[in-house]
Amino acid sequence: MSTENNYHYHYMSDQGLSITGKTSITFEVMACNDAHIALSEIKGDDTQKTYEIVIGGWADSQSVIRTYKQGPHMDTAAHQNHPVDCHKYMPFWISWANGVIAVGKGNTVGQNIFMSWKDPNPHPVNYVAFSTGFGSSGKWKFPLGTNVPAKFWLGGKFTSTSWKWAPDMSEFDYTNWAPSQPDASHTKTCLLMDGGHGAKWSSQDCNVLEYFVCQTSA
Repeated sequence: MSTENNYHYHYMSDQGLSITGKTSITFEVMACNDAHIALSEIKGDDTQKTYEIVIGGWADSQSVIRTYKQGPHMDTAAHQNHPVDCHKYMPFWISWANGVIAVGKGNTVGQNIFMSWKDPNPHPVNYVAFSTGFGSSGKWKFPLGTNVPAKFWLGGKFTSTSWKWAPDMSEFDYTNWAPSQPDASHTKTCLLMDGGHGAKWSSQDCNVLEYFVCQTSA
């Protein structure tokens, strides 16, 4: 993922990555300063019920945990000078189990902690987003072992009266539909699997950009 110098959050879910059932993430970031991470209950709303972590803010001189975007500082690591780097990826982890927001260096959750804060009234973390700004753009890496790909096109399509597999257009002999699926109006005619929710199927608009699973010949 790349983030611009505009302090605009990009969501992991839009990149096909899910945090469903997880209480931590690991990642690597290459930025000169101001790597921001938002842990939100509601997608698109970072003004409330969002924990904001700033790594290398204030010209890469300190890091903080906030209660929401630009909110009050609940923990500050002024001693962590220059935690990010313009020219190489630096590894970090963040966890939020039991209302404790913790941030550390490296790829192992729980080690090398440099910030933590316990929220007395914690909210769920349903979405994770990343941004850079204040003079810096950024590049981010996410290990798929800790961030499960979320949604995939499976190659099924509704044609006239029934669902069929492309390319041979054979009838389905197995289904794994989510509740209230497929779309009864048949306006959404392509088959999507949600890996973050038990690999359940749904019918969706065929123009949505998602990952995909390909069929190969034996």
